[in-house]
Amino acid sequence: MPFLEIFDFEAAPETRRNATELMTKSLCEAYGIPSEIVSAYFFAIDENGYSHNGIHGQSNEVKRIFVKVHAYRRPVEIRRKAARLLTDAFAASYGVPEKSVVIYFFDRDPDEVSHAGSLADA
Repeated sequence: MPFLEIFDFEAAPETRRNATELMTKSLCEAYGIPSEIVSAYFFAIDENGYSHNGIHGQSNEVKRIFVKVHAYRRPVEIRRKAARLLTDAFAASYGVPEKSVVIYFFDRDPDEVSHAGSLADA
């Protein structure tokens, strides 16, 4: 913990490798954590798997990379720093403008997370 879910548009393996390196570094810097506890899951969105502003499919000019950060609750200042660093990392990796990167934080208390069958608050 933490882990990230990244929804992108069938990115090349090199793009995802670069994103993995930069986002891991960014999250570790913001949260003050070791890289050994950070995981990422990539989900490719095909041309029919996205809609925005009432427009569906490939004709949509706006394609956003959506990132979910699942982690233990942290103060807003730390999440703000993480948002900035992660946005920069994804924009650079995917070659998109910052406005194309959307990040949602899903904070959890330790008693809401289980590893190997035990709650993390133990």
